[in-house]
Amino acid sequence: MEEPEQIKVIRIGAEAVVSRLRWNGFDLVSKHRVPKPYRIPELDRRIRDKRTLHEAKIIVELKKAGVPAPAIMLLDRSSSTIYMQYINGIELKRALDELDPIKIEKIARRLGEIIGKMHLKKIVHGDLTTSNIILDKSEKIYLIDFGLSSVTDDVEELAVDIHLLDRSLESAHHKIRERFMKHFLIGYSKIVGKNRTLEILRKVKEIRMRGRYVERSG
Repeated sequence: MEEPEQIKVIRIGAEAVVSRLRWNGFDLVSKHRVPKPYRIPELDRRIRDKRTLHEAKIIVELKKAGVPAPAIMLLDRSSSTIYMQYINGIELKRALDELDPIKIEKIARRLGEIIGKMHLKKIVHGDLTTSNIILDKSEKIYLIDFGLSSVTDDVEELAVDIHLLDRSLESAHHKIRERFMKHFLIGYSKIVGKNRTLEILRKVKEIRMRGRYVERSG
């Protein structure tokens, strides 16, 4: 079996390096959690292994629930690396600049259904921004980067996901934010139910108000 060939580095984060690879005829993405020299080596190894395994388990559970995420091809715990399916597409953040209003509404509703399924599984993404949502060439939606994900049914944690998505739209796509979120919530409530959606939205409003208070106080 040949060694993987690195095509390019996609992201360099505080915790991991994400790269595109070519391996035995397949396009893959690797997520390698890099060692931290300031930590005791054995502790560092355990932390990286635990987080890598946690993320892999989250992705597997999401795939079982029908939530579109890159398929895991290989988990190398010795190097704290996950090898995943490469999704040939672009970040939703970039795609929204090129889509017409009808497609935006359709994608927003579909994304709402996807996040609803994830939340019903008691999984929160933790960093749900338009940069962590991929749209492939057929306009299928994929969620990526579950490094901050967790298993919880806490209303505030669920609300944070929606708040982060809303904030990312407000930052980069304020002109379509209201329309997008309206259709997102139509899809979301279809999956989780109207009452649960309203409960979560009340918490989203509370989180937003807390943020504004902090901004004014600062």
